[in-house]
Amino acid sequence: MIDTHFFKKNKPVSLKEIARLLGAEIVGNDSILVTDVARLDEAEKGHVASFHNAKFIKELSSTKAEVIVLHPKDQEKAPKTATLLLTPTPYRAFGQVAALLYQETFPMLPGIASTAIIHPTVTIPPNVCIEDFVIIHQGASIGERVHIKSHTIIGRHVEIGDDTVIEEHVNIAYALIGKHVHIKPGAKIGQSGFGFHMDEKGPFPIPQLGRVLIGDRVEIGSNTTIDRGSQSDTVIGSGSRIDNLVQIAHNVKLGNNCIIVAQTGIAGSSELGNFVVVAGQVGIADHLKIGDGVRIAAQSGVMRNIEPKTDVAGSPCLPAREWHKQTAFLKKMITKRG
Repeated sequence: MIDTHFFKKNKPVSLKEIARLLGAEIVGNDSILVTDVARLDEAEKGHVASFHNAKFIKELSSTKAEVIVLHPKDQEKAPKTATLLLTPTPYRAFGQVAALLYQETFPMLPGIASTAIIHPTVTIPPNVCIEDFVIIHQGASIGERVHIKSHTIIGRHVEIGDDTVIEEHVNIAYALIGKHVHIKPGAKIGQSGFGFHMDEKGPFPIPQLGRVLIGDRVEIGSNTTIDRGSQSDTVIGSGSRIDNLVQIAHNVKLGNNCIIVAQTGIAGSSELGNFVVVAGQVGIADHLKIGDGVRIAAQSGVMRNIEPKTDVAGSPCLPAREWHKQTAFLKKMITKRG
């Protein structure tokens, strides 16, 4: 449930204003005043709920939500008593309504905590918030309206773009960070990673001399690690979303608007195109090329290049349809033997 101890609710908003902002169509009562957002099974009068997944058809039929956001093709599935807000992107629209109604209880207040340690070479704009026990090293660059939360360390010559939020206990080194980036607690960016060579005399280190380049509007989850490059750079494309507990090794190139889900590991020098979706616990071997629009199912093992717009599954991964055929065949054979 939404707890107002943590989130401050804004004033109610008219459904007409919401529809105008979203470019959505109202079907039903357009004079409703929207007071809250909720799940289909918890919504009440004045609430907006969203139907965006066929798994929730039962909840849709019994919901008490006064307004339901859904795709025009699902219009006939909704209760006749509800007012509908029709849009081809219902869950995105629901998120926009939620953002309109809520904000964090403790918005950023510009200022520098007395316990922060900032090298004299660093210039801090007046509209920046730096919390307790932050350390910012020599030559770092901090953009406008940046919020750096407590116990975070910003390394030498790191650049932080405008409107970026860096949460607690984050370490950043050897990195250039874009604008509107959100880095969640415990993330580590720019460490040397697993850079060594193995021969008959044993392992020996290879200097990791690259950087981490992070584009604009990137989100990096808690306890995720992104290694700096060895000679070239590690690159995270603009608009990408990286979940918690992800490992990205040196020289990896991640395209724009990629989704990388929790516990995925991407080995060194692999390159992912734009709009790639990698589900949870996927392992991607080194020096591979993953094309634009590829989707990789959970727990897959990727050991070869993948052509653009291909769905793959399994370990080692196969085109998803082939993998489903194989699993169905194995199940059939086991049933016969039994």
